[in-house]
Formats: sequence, C-alpha cells, structure tokens
Amino acid sequence: MLTDLFRLQLDMLGARAELAAGLLSKWLLDKNTPSGNGNQPVITMPGFMASDATLSRLNSYLNRNGFEAHGWGLGRNLGPQGSSWSEHLDRIGRSLGDKVKELNDAHGTAVALVGHSLGGVYARELAVQMEQEIDRVLMLGSPTFHPYLTRHHNRVVSMFGYWLSRQSQAELAGRGGILHWGPEHPAMPCIAIHSPIDGVADEASCVIPQYIVNQSGMRAPRENLRILTSHLGMCVNPWVLLTIADRLVEDRDNWGQFDPYDYFPESLSWAVSALFPRDDVSLDTSDPVALAEAG
Repeated sequence: MLTDLFRLQLDMLGARAELAAGLLSKWLLDKNTPSGNGNQPVITMPGFMASDATLSRLNSYLNRNGFEAHGWGLGRNLGPQGSSWSEHLDRIGRSLGDKVKELNDAHGTAVALVGHSLGGVYARELAVQMEQEIDRVLMLGSPTFHPYLTRHHNRVVSMFGYWLSRQSQAELAGRGGILHWGPEHPAMPCIAIHSPIDGVADEASCVIPQYIVNQSGMRAPRENLRILTSHLGMCVNPWVLLTIADRLVEDRDNWGQFDPYDYFPESLSWAVSALFPRDDVSLDTSDPVALAEAG
C-alpha cells in the first residue's frame, strides 16, 4: 500500500512537470500540430473523480487547431456509486447519446470520443451502442477490468473507488469483466495510449491485446501507442496532445500507423525514442495462458 501511495505521489509530480512543459511548448506544439478541417466534432470524457476542467487544456488545444472539442457536460465523474455497471452505463449512454446525436446532426459527420482513464472505458462502451454516430475512440490510460487482474491497479485509487461506490473492481466488472473490443466490432478505429510510468492504471491492462491488433484490419483498426507520461498528466502532456491530433485527422478509409518521427527533426531521434519507448508490454490480458502465468 505504501508503494502505491508513493507511485501516486510521483504521478502527481509528473503531471505538474508535464503541465509546465505544455505551457512552455504551446507555440511550438501548435506550429507542428496537424490541423483538423474545422468541422470535426470531438467529445472529451474525464477520468474517475475528474471533471471537464481537467480536460480544458486538451479541448483548447484541439479547438485552436481546427477541431470542435466539447466536454461531456456531466459534471464530476464519480463512477457507478453503488449501482451496477450496466445501469450506470445506461445512464451515461442516455445523457451522452443525446449530445452525440446533436453534434452528428449539426456537423453531418460522426463524432470522435477521447476519454481519459475511466472516461475512456465509457467511450469504449458507448461506441458499441452508437456505432453509426461515433467515428473513432481514443483512450488515454483507460484500463480493462479483468476479474483476475484488477489487483494490478493502484490499490490506493482502488480503495477510494470502493469507498465511493461500495463495490470492488471485480464486483463492478462482474464475472465477464470489462474488456477491450474484438478485432471487427464495432467497425471503427480504436487507439489505446498507455505509459510505462503510469502510477494509477496497470499498463498491461490499458493495452489492446496483440492478437486483437493482429486480427484487425482497415475496417476496424486497433492501435497501441506507448508514450512516456504520467497517468494524471496525459491530458496536458504535449506529446500526448500531438498524438491525439494526429490520430483524429487520420483517414478512416486509408488508415496509417502513427509515426512520431514525422514530427521531429532527425537530430532529435534520441528524444523521440525516449518519449515514445518501444512497446514491450508482454502480458496479454485476454490470453488465458498469460493470465495463468500472472496468477
């Protein structure tokens, strides 16, 4: 428990540093950001215990660069608070569904969802219900809740979640768990951004299982992007913001993999390799063999 408390404190310190880096690099970041077409609606969804205020810099960044970003408008994300996951998700779906449809009608195009942590879990689930109205889903440090692996998340955060909702993660997820999509359904891009220094969510649980990535195609691309960032700082981290913009402008019908080296001069390749480290997350959270070994 003390180790997880220390990890959480380090994550908070990292987030402050990333905020400072974002403020200092604002001009340079905007100069190198791929621009939206001015008619690209985006809804951002905050993490557990967070509100739209935590996503204000992300939304401002997207709005400055040719997107139309909106917060979810549902206040602080307090989680299920004693209700079942399906009941809670139905409430979120009813509230956000109307907003998705309004933006869809106003712009004549599907809406992109960008969710941080638990907000990304909501985005992932909502997209299954509204496949025609949602264009793509980007998840920032958004975990799955596998019944055998929930203990891998930060126990301080998990205990607070239990105190608030009176349910453990295993009880909330149920016997089937809350997992990533399959390789074909829903037929839209799904991008998982995860970090090796995430102090809240277990990185392995935030990664789309490799067999799903391998089986996915142009119709429903699945992509894992590993970035050096704290959990709490993902929404202000400048290289995460750049990655989000890049994935939002990518053509769904001609999907290409993200390449961070496109945005940096060759002389800074050493920095790119540090900020976007190789993805060596070996634990596949949907592989029974890996689960047995994780025991």
